[in-house]
Amino acid sequence: MITSAHICYESSKNNLELQLLGTLIEKNTNWKTMPTEWSDCGIVIPQLIVLTPTPFIIQIENDPEWVPEENKEFAEWAGLSEEDELFLKLSRCDARLAIQSTAPDQITFTGKEVIAFAFGGAVDPRNSEISNVLEIVGKEISGVLNDCVNEELLQY
Repeated sequence: MITSAHICYESSKNNLELQLLGTLIEKNTNWKTMPTEWSDCGIVIPQLIVLTPTPFIIQIENDPEWVPEENKEFAEWAGLSEEDELFLKLSRCDARLAIQSTAPDQITFTGKEVIAFAFGGAVDPRNSEISNVLEIVGKEISGVLNDCVNEELLQY
């Protein structure tokens, strides 16, 4: 799935579970949530669907092999200096919430290559209902939003 946004955070300061996120969202918004999962090739990834008018999925990414380095790269891509407060905060983030569309990716296998089409499947973090949910979650975990759709970073 193509990720529309990430909310990066420090896992040592936040013991996140999808069920707790669902409760937080339902308590502070008008939207319901529903647990789900993605599975393929024996891999199962728990997810949470947020039932805003444009539903979206949240999944926790916390693999220490690659998540911390990618979080730091978000600051580098934004052109932040290593002394910048936001750069330093992202450098400490070792986990993140991936915000994804519920629309399935369109994937074509040609025998020699795999072609993935993600057009139209992005969840816009600036959409008012979605941004409200992201802000509630982001503030709760003192996170940093990496908005992949609009190419911006936002500190909560």
